[in-house]
Amino acid sequence: MAKALPAGTAALDVRATTPQPGGTFVDAASEFTGSLKLQKSVHIDGSIEGELECSATVTIGPSGRVTAHIRAESVLIDGEVHGDIEARTEITLRKSARVYGDLKTEGIVIERGAKVEGQITIGPSGGGSTRHATANGGSEVSSAATLATSKPAQSR
Repeated sequence: MAKALPAGTAALDVRATTPQPGGTFVDAASEFTGSLKLQKSVHIDGSIEGELECSATVTIGPSGRVTAHIRAESVLIDGEVHGDIEARTEITLRKSARVYGDLKTEGIVIERGAKVEGQITIGPSGGGSTRHATANGGSEVSSAATLATSKPAQSR
């Protein structure tokens, strides 16, 4: 049997608000400063400053503003990040992404229009090739990563 809440207390809505069930959601009106360690996925539409470590996926929505060192399994960015990012499997920068910091990952997807200012290291355990991204780096970085991992053309 459910207990009644005291007068003036709002009920907590516990329905999933992100595609990953059981994840954490930081809404656009929320701010967090400090060290945040998570075992499950997190979706950030608010503001986070400090350190962010996640054993799953970190998603930064279009209104998300993160000033932190991010370490995660994978990272998907639609918003803005100031700080270095380390993703074990993949970093995805959507066209609205704005990233100011170094990226290190085994795989990367950069949509045309994404902005990156920093070094990008691609490969297992950071042992891949490094390219410097330009201010409008989307397609240039994407092409450089493809060329760096493909076999050289043979001449006839």
